[in-house]
Amino acid sequence: MRAAAAWLLALLAFPVQAEWEWSEPVTLGTARGAASFPHLESANRRGVAVSGDSVGVAWEDSRDGTPHCYLALKPLAAPAFDAETRLSAAECYTPVLIAVNGGRFVAAWEEGGRVYARVLPDGERIALSTSDAGQVTLASRADHVYAAWAEQAGRFRRIVVARLEVKENTVTVNTAKPVEARPPANEQGWPALAVRDGGGVTVAWEDRRYRHTVPMVSHSRDGRSFATPVRLTDHKSGAVNGLGAGTGAMRPTLTVWKRNRVAAVWLDKRDFLSGYDVYAAFDSGKRRFGRNVQVQDGFGDNMAQWHAQAVGDDDGRLLVLWDDARDGTPDVWLAEWNGKSFGDNVAVPGASGPGAQTDPVATLDAQGRLHVVWLEQDEAKGARIRYARGTPRHLESSRAVGR
Repeated sequence: MRAAAAWLLALLAFPVQAEWEWSEPVTLGTARGAASFPHLESANRRGVAVSGDSVGVAWEDSRDGTPHCYLALKPLAAPAFDAETRLSAAECYTPVLIAVNGGRFVAAWEEGGRVYARVLPDGERIALSTSDAGQVTLASRADHVYAAWAEQAGRFRRIVVARLEVKENTVTVNTAKPVEARPPANEQGWPALAVRDGGGVTVAWEDRRYRHTVPMVSHSRDGRSFATPVRLTDHKSGAVNGLGAGTGAMRPTLTVWKRNRVAAVWLDKRDFLSGYDVYAAFDSGKRRFGRNVQVQDGFGDNMAQWHAQAVGDDDGRLLVLWDDARDGTPDVWLAEWNGKSFGDNVAVPGASGPGAQTDPVATLDAQGRLHVVWLEQDEAKGARIRYARGTPRHLESSRAVGR
């Protein structure tokens, strides 16, 4: 029965799967073995970026007993990544990475209760926060570079958004403003950022002001003043049959697509009997998110989804990646927006099959190629970080004609 279902799933998925030509997966990092414990978790899942002719990946692992953050780079044409660079001097978590012009990157991470950033490959690190903070994320468009993090403000943390200035190998904080000036009524965390054409910014985050986790969102034209936050979801979550404070939703991610539109994707427990589902909503440019759309198809309905991320580009391609165990073990899945709905879910080759493949982070480059990084785990080899690149088949066909 299970084999028949898998065959049917593969048959239904074929039209979308056929759009990508995938490279052979490669392994990152020199640390191996069950004791390295690599992690790809970060705010807005910004763990991979492409700048110029290089792809970079940021992660955290505990190879020497203390969690540190690392970065590895690879020329796009090279078969393997260079040896990694350690970013942190002390205990480090949730690193993120974005591309800036000139073939450079900016990385940010949480270390010793503050958040730091550094231009790579040759810059020096600076502290972004002046007080206890964590869960930093980054986003950029043209010369507009932003960071957001969760910063202690009295009893709870709140979301702070900073405009950054990047010159040559130096990054500095231009302005840093809380989204809301008043002290937070409950915990806020895991911010996601999207920078639109012209430099306007959208920020979403997890918020417990309603005594359960609700994604909130706000917009700003200049990164200095923000609109009053509203719920990101159209589901007015609350107690179910008088039980609990409400069904939660968590880990919002944002991406810009079609230059000025913003797509949001998050994990949502409104159908609490089957665990978290992947939901999406769209801002068409009016700075208001519309109705929510379920991303996973019917084959994943009775299965909990994890680690969802939205990935878009200026040409209008919009993808969502996540992991779930509908085929018996966790695999990385992909769905593409077709203008009306998300298409059939397709397992990413190399990130599916025996063992566990989880925690995808991804980005689209300027040529429309999809760069995917994930964790692969099995009992014998422990956990390792893997990378593969998907090229749209029309690009592969164009190259073949030109040869």
